[in-house]
Amino acid sequence: MQLMDDIRTRECHLFAAAWQRWRGADLVPRRSMVQIEDIANLLHLVSVIEVKSPEVATFRLAGTALCDAMGIELTGLNYFDFTTPEERGPRSARTCHLVNRPAGSHFVFPIVYRSGRLVPTEVLSFPVLPEDSSAPPQLFALSMSMEETRLEGTVAETDQLPLPEGFQFVDIGAGVPDADLGLASRPPAEMRLELVG
Repeated sequence: MQLMDDIRTRECHLFAAAWQRWRGADLVPRRSMVQIEDIANLLHLVSVIEVKSPEVATFRLAGTALCDAMGIELTGLNYFDFTTPEERGPRSARTCHLVNRPAGSHFVFPIVYRSGRLVPTEVLSFPVLPEDSSAPPQLFALSMSMEETRLEGTVAETDQLPLPEGFQFVDIGAGVPDADLGLASRPPAEMRLELVG
């Protein structure tokens, strides 16, 4: 299955196309290859997570849409702290596989707002490598609500981002983690390198 056929929102399509341009013929783009102007209109939806270890993944940037939904500023906080103890292991494993393999991810999951309404949210993430090989890799992620949420207030539990059930890895050219690890609930999608020239 091709990733672009599975993406549902216009914003995720634009983000995937931008990441594809950034990497060019490389497996993963370096930070200097990221052209922020390509996603300027999407920045409120984008988060950048620096994956330092299986215990620490710091929000380097958290889009205002996510911060508004959570009701807190996420920049500087540990992404892994926003999960239940029983879901922390799978979230950490998925995240580390995304930057170490490398691979992308795609899923839609419901976020419960204080109003009680479940709002499906599409999330797409891809790795970006630092210029300095001793610095931690980053995940650039876009989260797009699939329904209007302006009147919903914040999420019901601001200290938790649920572990999505519809998680799928995206093979960007280096494969995906073995299915026997049980980290994905859907078969992987592919995003092929576009050969330049």
